[in-house]
Amino acid sequence: MKSIMDRIKESGRVFVFGIAGDSGSGKTTISRGIKRILGGEMICSFSMDDYHSLDRRQRKERNITPLHPDANYLELLADHLEILRRGEMINKPVYDHSKGEIAGTVPFGPAPVIIVEGLHPFFTERLRRLIDFKIFVDPSRSVKRLWKVRRDVGERGYRPAQVMAEILQREPDYKLYVDIQKIYAEIVVKIQDTRFHPPLPETGPKPDWYSVRLIQQMLDQPVSKVDLTIDLSKILRSSEHEFSIEFQRDDYYGKKVGIITSDGEIHQSMIADLETKLCDSLGTYAVISDRREQYVNAIGLSQLILTWSYLEKLEHLLSKGRN
Repeated sequence: MKSIMDRIKESGRVFVFGIAGDSGSGKTTISRGIKRILGGEMICSFSMDDYHSLDRRQRKERNITPLHPDANYLELLADHLEILRRGEMINKPVYDHSKGEIAGTVPFGPAPVIIVEGLHPFFTERLRRLIDFKIFVDPSRSVKRLWKVRRDVGERGYRPAQVMAEILQREPDYKLYVDIQKIYAEIVVKIQDTRFHPPLPETGPKPDWYSVRLIQQMLDQPVSKVDLTIDLSKILRSSEHEFSIEFQRDDYYGKKVGIITSDGEIHQSMIADLETKLCDSLGTYAVISDRREQYVNAIGLSQLILTWSYLEKLEHLLSKGRN
């Protein structure tokens, strides 16, 4: 049986994967994990930051934040997604964060799977029509502030006080223009501080433990069976790390949803069947989860579940025979 990646290649179709959320919310982490699992040769990705219509100086002069739709070329993005979906290359703009300037264009794409991540991928009806699978990343304030300070200070040359001032300035526009987009997402990823106490290593970085809630719209297509195996003997060993997994059904903005909440680090043996299912679908037999030793944290587990959900959606779209 042909893998889903082979079937996508043979179909000649292009599928668009959208990840929305605030700056520093973990969109790139989710995108990178999915890209690694699906395979870099099948995917090209880009950030909507490249579609800023105003540079840093112009935004300051006009007292407008990047979260305001008027500070972005949303129609140009939609034009480019249409071109990419036809399997054609675009000249994508480039935004230089180190200088806060728009820095020309570069040739980009195409690829069978396009990932677009940013502040406004679901803001207009036209953009929503062009995106096949929509994820909204929604970390708590404390997690988002930690990640944004870590990124902007470490990678973009900001001072911590500058980052915190920007966070406070942007909050009203986030609520007005970005947060509302979660109502269009098929999956909302909520990330909070862990309720456990991760074991501290003698040397090296502190483990990244989080509590992750995947709020997923109930699927209207058949899905394949995947088991999570619970080994009580492993759970009862004192050396095992703390973890929890919970499922519940609920309503979310008028939609029936299933909510999977995971926390801590889970032993890799418990996700073996899910990995096997993904490997079979992708036509690969490598270990694909993002592991730290023998454990997978809640974000790594969520990346696997998100990828499985996306593959189920791709199967559905391929079976319908339309782009």
